[in-house]
Amino acid sequence: MKAAEDGFDPHTLAGAYALDAIDDEGERRRFERHLAACAECAQEIAGFAETAARLGAAVAAEPPPGLRTRVLAEIEQVRQLPPALPPAAPSRRRRKVGWRPWPAAVGVAAALAAVAGLGVATMQARQELAQVRRAEQRIAAVLGADDARTITAPAGRAGRGGRGTVVLSRSQGALVFWAAGLGEPPEGRVYQLWQLAPGRITSAGLLASSGSGGTVPVLSALSAGAGRVGVTVEPAGGSRQPTGTPLLLVDLPAA
Repeated sequence: MKAAEDGFDPHTLAGAYALDAIDDEGERRRFERHLAACAECAQEIAGFAETAARLGAAVAAEPPPGLRTRVLAEIEQVRQLPPALPPAAPSRRRRKVGWRPWPAAVGVAAALAAVAGLGVATMQARQELAQVRRAEQRIAAVLGADDARTITAPAGRAGRGGRGTVVLSRSQGALVFWAAGLGEPPEGRVYQLWQLAPGRITSAGLLASSGSGGTVPVLSALSAGAGRVGVTVEPAGGSRQPTGTPLLLVDLPAA
């Protein structure tokens, strides 16, 4: 992100600092001096740290519950190889030919099925990790873009404090939003982000709590004609259209 020559506002740099996207060393030092005394910026950086923690959790592929117990139980049922014996003399009795299940084969098949289940779970975890990594890279690209613009607005409605921050990059065709100081939504409700264009309101995603009074940064493709973003409180799972008064509205800069 380019250094701010005039009107230095450290509050707009929390996201870029958290993702190591401040290129100017002097600007970085100025922000770190500010950070030492600013609890709000510390909260915002904690939100980005939550995103990194989720990446770490995604790397660890947890096997399905009870898989180890089932595999070990099946292995115990696998028949061991019999001791080597000299070939028996051919019997004069005619044996009835028929299919009889082989316990070892059944046990091995069950064990292989369990291992296959673990492989599917691992593959799913890897796919989820790849998606999270792509999202993190896109967030870093927006924050570090040459044309990145940062806009902050207070959340002064409904008796709430805090503020919302948008980093917008038209060259990346996306924006990153996070909030600080909103607190937890009421039980059974979620914060939802919206992009507002003339005659059209589009959902930009649900906001997950960072655990520090703010929200985890969310990436959203820039909607055509969007001039504002807003946050509302919606039922769990979100809504197709806003159902309440926005807690905050952030005006986006014109193209």
